[in-house]
Amino acid sequence: MARFLKGIHGAYSGKVGNVIGSNWRNVDYVRSLARPSKRNASEDQLAQQARFRLAVAFLSPIMDLLNLGYSDVQQSKSTGYNKAMQYLLKHGIVGDYPDFELDYAAVSIARGSLGNLMGVQWQETAPREISMTWDTVTNRFNAFGDDSVILLLYNVERTFFSILESGTRADGQLDFQLPDVYAGDRIVGWVFTGHRNGVKTSASHYLGEITLS
Repeated sequence: MARFLKGIHGAYSGKVGNVIGSNWRNVDYVRSLARPSKRNASEDQLAQQARFRLAVAFLSPIMDLLNLGYSDVQQSKSTGYNKAMQYLLKHGIVGDYPDFELDYAAVSIARGSLGNLMGVQWQETAPREISMTWDTVTNRFNAFGDDSVILLLYNVERTFFSILESGTRADGQLDFQLPDVYAGDRIVGWVFTGHRNGVKTSASHYLGEITLS
């Protein structure tokens, strides 16, 4: 892969012969096409491909949230989505090929220096009504009253995410109603906090699983 400077006609993208022009993070590149392999993939390669497909299918719908969640520790040439992908592939996929599963407790959607919520708990207080509570502990270094509370929910049966960002650390409680069609579904959740400046975040915390009434 080579980096190139724009000529009189500017950069190009797409395929020309056996060369592909592309742009990533405002840098223009050219690369040659990969040569097709006539070898059959090994079982280890098939297993790795299956792990990658599972991770992509799970994380792709929340790419923007991951870019926020990892913005506090993000390296210049790696997005939050990529960091979350690396972590999930290393820690969050269990089982033997081809029966891989996600270990939701090992999923990380945010990492950073901000303090997360203390004493956080959640429970179903009425059919499909969830109440999450936490201690309103603050300090002047990494836990502020106006920190956003960011809650990510995942419906395991419907493979559907919901994101709630309507509370602050000082509130101490967040109540919400889930749709009637979720009756009997399993919900897992993660929570992290975000600073008012929009870039500092806490590490995420796995809340556990609730089977809705």
